[in-house]
Amino acid sequence: MGVLTPGPRLRVRRFGHWDSPLQVSQIAGLGATELYVRVRSVEPRGDLGEQARDLYRQLGALLQSGDLAPQDVITEKVFFSDLEAQVGEFRQVRAAFYGKTSQPATTYLHQPSCRPGTLCELQARVIFANGPDPVQVRDLEADLGAGRGKVVSCRGYDHIYLHNLTGDKPGFGSQMEEILARAAAALEAEGLRFPEAIRTWIYLAHMERDYHELNRVRSAFFARQGVRRLPASTGIQGGVYPPDRSVGLDLYALRAARPAPVEALGALTMNEAPAYGSSFSRGLAVTREDQKVVYVSGTASIDDCGQVVHRGDIRGQVHRMLTNVEQVLASAGARLGDAVRATTYLKDPGDFDCAARICVERGLPDIPHTLCRAEVCRPEWLCEIELVAVLEPEGR
Repeated sequence: MGVLTPGPRLRVRRFGHWDSPLQVSQIAGLGATELYVRVRSVEPRGDLGEQARDLYRQLGALLQSGDLAPQDVITEKVFFSDLEAQVGEFRQVRAAFYGKTSQPATTYLHQPSCRPGTLCELQARVIFANGPDPVQVRDLEADLGAGRGKVVSCRGYDHIYLHNLTGDKPGFGSQMEEILARAAAALEAEGLRFPEAIRTWIYLAHMERDYHELNRVRSAFFARQGVRRLPASTGIQGGVYPPDRSVGLDLYALRAARPAPVEALGALTMNEAPAYGSSFSRGLAVTREDQKVVYVSGTASIDDCGQVVHRGDIRGQVHRMLTNVEQVLASAGARLGDAVRATTYLKDPGDFDCAARICVERGLPDIPHTLCRAEVCRPEWLCEIELVAVLEPEGR
């Protein structure tokens, strides 16, 4: 893979078939290039150690092809088939890959890949300079518990990534309060407030038991923080690290010295999430000087009255899910073909082939796309998708 240099505007390229072990989206803007990467073992028949080493071998070869180094990897998200049994060995392989370099902010999840035989799958974000403007990367100095934070700065934009935030107190509600407070304190240390958060991911070890409490705690916290423009978000079942914790949080925020308007998005085919007590936006669009980035929240088969559509019908639910996503994208002037990464959550891993094929039929491009097993917030939902799209800003 050759490294793109930016033209007068944004340039986006995608590498790898949807069913291949390695997929990459390459976004070259002004000053920096960003890679979204999804990688799994070429031969998903070995044990966890073999698959993890193969995964990092592929990532290393990708970096080398662009004259990049492991320290250019900013964030990781790892999907395990058995987090508690596998995370220790995986972390040993990972440590050998990164050595003494600064390691990325990494989230470890029990969300098994739906691909048969795959024990671990990796999503990574790589950012590097593509011109004379420097890209500066530093660790975020804050109390993040088992988590880690990164700040990436270039051309007047500071991107803040918080990964794997967990709480230490007993009980789901107390842990949820703790991780939100930790995120707010980390943002404040960077001169930001929680209302400026763009995107959150919340992982619940016990979805059915704790989702109502998540909504209660989050809504109360947002009220105290003065959050009016709700962040885009995904709330999904997933075991977190350390494995004895009930909930984990990832967060992205942007501090901009240059204009970067943020727009909340909706869709005529869905009602707004606060209508049923869940405090998030259907999507957010962030317009920078060289690109508009659209963050689509976790989206399922729902109608404009907030009701589940196509109960028990995976084909119908995937189609409705994608229709809803198309509508959110359209409100930002984007389409499915602008997508650069995605994660699909399936209640039944046996629905993998069906869901993947419909995504292709509907025009989702070959992008880094993980399809994993996870319970969605309503038991009638069979699938949910989240994605990011990138396009040129209007009139620039």
